[in-house]
Amino acid sequence: MQKFVEAVEKELTAEDIDTSIEGCIGCGNCGHACPWYMVTNDPKYHPKTRADVVRKVYKAYIDPVGKIKANLGLIKKPTVKDLEDMRDAMWTCTTCGRCTLACMQGVSNRRLIRIARTAYDAAGIQPPVVQKIKNDCIVHHHSFGSTKEEVFGRVLPVLQKAGVQVSIDVVGAEYLWSCSAIGNTKVYETEAPIMVSMLNAMGINYTVSSQIVDTGTEMQAVVGNRALTKQYLERIEEQAKRLHVKGILLPECACDIRELIVEASDVLGRQFEFPIAYVDTLAIDAINSGKIPVEKVEMTATYHDPCWTSRLTGYVEEPRDLLRKVVTNFVEMTPNREYNYCCNAGAGPLRMFPSKEGEINLRQKVSILKAKQIEATNADAVLTSCATCYLSLKDTVKVYALKAKAGSLISVVYKAMMKALAKEGKTDIVKFPVNYDKIPESFRYIKKA
Repeated sequence: MQKFVEAVEKELTAEDIDTSIEGCIGCGNCGHACPWYMVTNDPKYHPKTRADVVRKVYKAYIDPVGKIKANLGLIKKPTVKDLEDMRDAMWTCTTCGRCTLACMQGVSNRRLIRIARTAYDAAGIQPPVVQKIKNDCIVHHHSFGSTKEEVFGRVLPVLQKAGVQVSIDVVGAEYLWSCSAIGNTKVYETEAPIMVSMLNAMGINYTVSSQIVDTGTEMQAVVGNRALTKQYLERIEEQAKRLHVKGILLPECACDIRELIVEASDVLGRQFEFPIAYVDTLAIDAINSGKIPVEKVEMTATYHDPCWTSRLTGYVEEPRDLLRKVVTNFVEMTPNREYNYCCNAGAGPLRMFPSKEGEINLRQKVSILKAKQIEATNADAVLTSCATCYLSLKDTVKVYALKAKAGSLISVVYKAMMKALAKEGKTDIVKFPVNYDKIPESFRYIKKA
């Protein structure tokens, strides 16, 4: 209990105390914004209930007046048993921030839940799957426990089969392309060839480091361990310096966007040393400037806003701009943009509730709200700009037998580009990066004629 209290006290800021602890008036309105509570009606999944774990610890163990009240028996002191009873519920939250929009007081239950996760980590009482993520990150620097050899050993053959060469360890490239573990473990077979093809066709001077295979997103978003997250961020900076790049390029990964653009400076205690570029905005620029042609794909598509990119970082109109350029008909879900319902997978639940054939788990049951949103659009496809959201949407579409197919936004941009390139007889431009001649010989798995 002492370790939990010490971690909470270390993490809390004056703003947290004034606004999110003392500012909560107990109205419960936040519950009407949370899919987990809306579907289950279970009090332990209510945003306030989960955030109250931190509030109660603060008031009984940290606040001077509260400590006196607790010692006099006027308020109850939370116990380790109380923490354990709420442990798993703490990781059903995607920390999407939708509950904050519903609060008239500006209370951030999201912030308190993240503090709680950090305290659970410090006390060593996380769920087993969260402890495994942490251990894998410590041992392998990869949240799914893969070694560098395993990551490159599965990704490179896929790229070779697709006939596209990725740039690896090129010194002096403009961008270091950094990919999260979920990208190179769960979606690489479809998304890696698309991403490499897009970067090659756009003429982006990028490279991948052979020394890093994870961005540390899950250490921050799931585990809540600041020290280990810092190590990941410093490792990215070290590789960027080794390769003399000018910036970091991120694929469609919402947690990475939030972590590196918004949260990195807080974790590091200083500004992250490199500017961040995002593949979707680079694609918009490439289309607008004429670097790549596109011909709209015949489909009706809707767009799922990843919470961590839209509500928490501000990328709201950019994906819509891109989508309108590449499909014949775009329809919005209701609600949308910052009010969109979460996919219910990121920052913990996808790991806590993995899909199993023949059963519907709690995460999938909660996704009925998302399923109804998608179904109401009558769209052919539901697209998103996040690897985790993509996995969750695929799952939701399957579980609820929806008409729409789930896909990544960049995959449809790719289709529109290839459609136009095929008409011009220029599809070969996807094969090689602009810095091919600088790729070390050992990493050239496709030879130029």
